[in-house]
Amino acid sequence: MEITKEELDNLIKVKGEARGAVFQTDAEYVRLAKGEVGLSKVQEELKRMGHPIDYKNIRATEWYPVGLRAVSLLVIQKVFNWDDKEIEKMGNTAPKYSFIVRLLMKYFLTFPMSYKQSPAYWKKHYTIGKFETPGYDLEKKYYVARLKDFKIHPVVCVYLGGYFMRIGQFVLKGAKNFKVKETKCVFSGDSYHEFVITYE
Repeated sequence: MEITKEELDNLIKVKGEARGAVFQTDAEYVRLAKGEVGLSKVQEELKRMGHPIDYKNIRATEWYPVGLRAVSLLVIQKVFNWDDKEIEKMGNTAPKYSFIVRLLMKYFLTFPMSYKQSPAYWKKHYTIGKFETPGYDLEKKYYVARLKDFKIHPVVCVYLGGYFMRIGQFVLKGAKNFKVKETKCVFSGDSYHEFVITYE
């Protein structure tokens, strides 16, 4: 996958911020998949592209440019030649390492409670975007995640699809075969992102 320095430069100009926790989960996933050597390769490429990220010194609760969130994913994808499925898996794994999400799961153990409280926890991760929970059906086995005013890069859409799927996997005990589909996307001309998560 080819990305240009100009593309990364433009991403950094996107207004908004993301918590350092999102970069920590990136680093943890790379370490598990490729070891410290793999993480070093990512950091070297980030530096070469003009947007270094020192993952070891990122602070979970500090704010960083939201465009850097996409830069991290894009460079990781480039270094290891990962496809979208791997990025979705990366997003799906991230909540396991996020202390913010673990806090959510500690206090809201049922799906209805977790689903209802999710928008408040979005704000703990990002200063832009409005996360909405338009509906779910436990009998038909699906739930919907909607995200407005959030336009960074398509790679983030893929990542978030996996992330939103994991929330259900945490609290829908006994459910299996989770799948996610982004049915609306701002990069396809829609006014917001919408993810439909189904399970059995």
